[in-house]
Amino acid sequence: MKFGGVCIETDNASRLAEFYKVVLQEEPFVEGSHYGFGKVAIYNPGGVTVAKEKNIWLTFGVVDLDAEYGRLLREIPDIEVISTPEKKPWGTYSFWFADPDGNKISVFQEREDNKITAG
Repeated sequence: MKFGGVCIETDNASRLAEFYKVVLQEEPFVEGSHYGFGKVAIYNPGGVTVAKEKNIWLTFGVVDLDAEYGRLLREIPDIEVISTPEKKPWGTYSFWFADPDGNKISVFQEREDNKITAG
């Protein structure tokens, strides 16, 4: 089995798509209320109730964590930072933030040996 991607259902797809457009630095493919960013999709099928508590995190690896953190703070001034850049107890250098719907996102610095130590 191969992972194909994730779809975030929301009651405000255009708002969430604008947020992820900045985060992912790419224009989405748009078809109606569906916004595609490669393996991340944003969709409003209608009648969605956005849950307050989330049980899933999106995780992205970057080469320069501090530069990415600074970019997001500049480009999304009201970003909800959960955890500033720090080395986590399990060894990952990362920061965490939330999107406008409260979905949590972890950004970690990729290691030189290309092993993923997400978290």
